[in-house]
Amino acid sequence: MTRAIILSGGWGTRLRPLTCTIPKTLIPVLNTPVIEREILMLKRAGVEEIILAVSVMSKELKNYFKNGEEWGVKIDYTNEQSPMGTAGALKLAEPLLKDDNFFMLNGDVILNFDFKEMLNTHEKYGGIGTIASRLVDNPARYGVLIINEETQTIEKFLEKEKYTSIGDNKDKMPVNAGVYVLEPEIFSFIVPKKKISIEKDTFHKVAQTGKLYHYSISGIWKDIGKPHELLNGNILLMKDILKKSESNKENLIKDSADIHPSVKINPPVCIGENVIINEDSIIGPDLVIGNDVYIEEKCEIKESLIYQESYFSQNSKIERAIISDNCHIRKDVILKGNGENLVILASHVIVDNHIQLISSSTDSITVCHHEKVKNNITN
Repeated sequence: MTRAIILSGGWGTRLRPLTCTIPKTLIPVLNTPVIEREILMLKRAGVEEIILAVSVMSKELKNYFKNGEEWGVKIDYTNEQSPMGTAGALKLAEPLLKDDNFFMLNGDVILNFDFKEMLNTHEKYGGIGTIASRLVDNPARYGVLIINEETQTIEKFLEKEKYTSIGDNKDKMPVNAGVYVLEPEIFSFIVPKKKISIEKDTFHKVAQTGKLYHYSISGIWKDIGKPHELLNGNILLMKDILKKSESNKENLIKDSADIHPSVKINPPVCIGENVIINEDSIIGPDLVIGNDVYIEEKCEIKESLIYQESYFSQNSKIERAIISDNCHIRKDVILKGNGENLVILASHVIVDNHIQLISSSTDSITVCHHEKVKNNITN
């Protein structure tokens, strides 16, 4: 039986202050934690048992998923006492994965492709491992997979520095997408009780055997390492889901949302459960609103992520912002990001009446959890 292991032990430092109170892998994407989306994708592919490799904020993950019964899968946990690297984290799970092939993936990536098809391809190849690859425009950021097009094997990995040094090649090239199907034989390539990277160390050794393959994916694949990537990833996934929808919908709006008839909605938007939006507001485009959000009259909100249970008083104007749960935006507030530099509020933030938070083209504005903003900030 095919199982899976999802790595969920990172600090998420580049997403702070959003990750000060929750693990990176519980960050919501279209109102569902990113790792939960992966679990549901794995379940659709026939996976029944999943191991979460946890470390940082492991209690929060265990409290959320428990034994997995709510999701119709069995969930076990491994816990790193000190950083072990991606291969070291995998080695800890060997007793749970040694009987059959398994998926391995990072728990902080937005994905939307068929895991079952990847598993079938891996079993057809008969190798030790198959790596999901993705063609990207700027491969130097990720490092490049050098592939034998005839056999579909991966011959070697060209790391970021080496790829950059060969010139200004901007052609699309395949990179490691962070999703693998592996055979138990992989454990023989990993030294126990040592910090090891599967990407930089283990896969190089397996490639030398000629038994490491690639599987090219299309669809959505987006790292959420930085706030603007998290925002863009939500928008990309929303558009991809709408594009593939058979109902030709323009938006993803829950039936329980209460939206006044005078509200103007500019698609695409995603609106969660029990959201209330009052008269003469303008909503969207490129907006995700979480569950139980209340928006008073004459608000304008677009190009942003709004987490659950936040409150927006009248005449709020929000653009290119990420607003975490339980925030209160009081009346006549302006929050405006600039390109990749967003306005980011952690949970339980209050922004006082008439305040303006406006990012420059070089710096984001971030507010830590449980703070009250009483003064304007314009970078």
